[in-house]
Amino acid sequence: MLEFKQILKKILLKDSSRPAFWLMLGLIFKGIFFLAVILNHPYHDIPGIWGATQGDDSSYLLPIDNLLQHGAYFPDFRMPGYGAVYLLFRLIFSQPEGCNALIILQLILASVSVYYLALTAKYILKKDSAFYYTFYLFLLCSFPNFFDAYIGSESLCTSLLIFSVYFFNRYFQEQKNKYLFHAGCLVTTVMFIRPVFAGVLVISVFLILFQKNTGLKAKLKSIFLFLVIFLLCEGSWIYRNYQTHKQFITFTTSGEFYPEQATSYLKPLFEFTQSWGGVCSYRNIPSDLDWFQYHYKGMTPITHFDSLPDDIYTSAYNKDSLLRLKKMILALQNPSIDTASASAYQYELITKLNKYGLAFKREKPLVYFVIAPLKMMGTMLYSYLTRNYLDRGRSVPVFGKLIIAFNYLIYWIIILTGLPGIIVLTISGLKRLSIFLVVPFIPLYIILVHPVIFRFFDTRFLMPAFPFIIICSAYILVQLGERILHPHTRLQ
Repeated sequence: MLEFKQILKKILLKDSSRPAFWLMLGLIFKGIFFLAVILNHPYHDIPGIWGATQGDDSSYLLPIDNLLQHGAYFPDFRMPGYGAVYLLFRLIFSQPEGCNALIILQLILASVSVYYLALTAKYILKKDSAFYYTFYLFLLCSFPNFFDAYIGSESLCTSLLIFSVYFFNRYFQEQKNKYLFHAGCLVTTVMFIRPVFAGVLVISVFLILFQKNTGLKAKLKSIFLFLVIFLLCEGSWIYRNYQTHKQFITFTTSGEFYPEQATSYLKPLFEFTQSWGGVCSYRNIPSDLDWFQYHYKGMTPITHFDSLPDDIYTSAYNKDSLLRLKKMILALQNPSIDTASASAYQYELITKLNKYGLAFKREKPLVYFVIAPLKMMGTMLYSYLTRNYLDRGRSVPVFGKLIIAFNYLIYWIIILTGLPGIIVLTISGLKRLSIFLVVPFIPLYIILVHPVIFRFFDTRFLMPAFPFIIICSAYILVQLGERILHPHTRLQ
């Protein structure tokens, strides 16, 4: 038995400086999850592609296809980061072939990113054990591993963010500006895929500016090298938007909403429902929007969900008021409604929903500003959609239940140790203004900004930050392991 343990240790705990083994292991395991999606014939709306789509793929791909066919990037409510990568393949291949090449690239980058995330953990936490914890937790957790086969921003954004943090860390380790330039290029691409990550640029500049033993001139040079690609790309994007829309637009034209939502009753309906922490994503069942019987085109409406929280009413509205809105929403979804009625209903819905939302915020500030965001954070971390990811394996004969149990075990280990790890590393990083502040900042920022600022908290928004929760988890696991082996050692 002892000999078997030694053999297992020799195989699984090889020197972290031997990349070939770790990269191959990453590709094998990521490839298994990748094939599991493809072989199950996932839903997609593009004939001929291998992977899956999530319903919003056209918002990334259509602007590029229009650019190639008509010479104009439209619709343009998304920044072109993901589309630019797709464009590289569309210059050579047809649309389905380009999508297939894109998901293969996602698989390769995701496989490599596991190793570089683990290296980042080792360099920051100064422990070989942090490398092993991070590598295997990331490799074996089912939650992030299924996005690689999807047309969508999650996988690519996550991999590039990991590489950016790795190079940012290398700069602080070796003080070579080339690493800072690489980090800046990568985080700029990440921001152009998901604009919310502009916050990572801010914290990175902050850490460069306040690094010790470096003169101001050297710091300003480093900041310029880090930001130069961002300044060029963002400047070009602003110029393009001004030429097209005659407006100063730094990120997107319609914020977190689709253009048709931003100008209709849907935006205030979403915002009103989110006032008390209601779920507005149809990936979570039931959604609070089901009470209003709003549904996306092509989806079957859920009619059996007929309850709202009892404490959401204010002096401005009661349940009868909401039932009137519900009737108008149902009427607007009737394709035979006349134009005059549709305009009148739209106007009344927008007016009333905005009024009701303001009343809720004014009369129930504790719920709006504290309880609802906390509820939304909980939904983001664990919800119907999370369970949907973790339940992958149900179709596997004999071992299906065992696989599902393992998925939940890994996920909860990461969450229950990662969240306190975020807090501890953030406090420690603030005290020292240390490089490792960027690691806990990313998940802390994402977990806060989506529920509190945007009040959108779909579980998949957590995905790019999830690997950094794993590093925070590894920190706690390393400390606990040392406490068990050396009981007189205090947690740092």
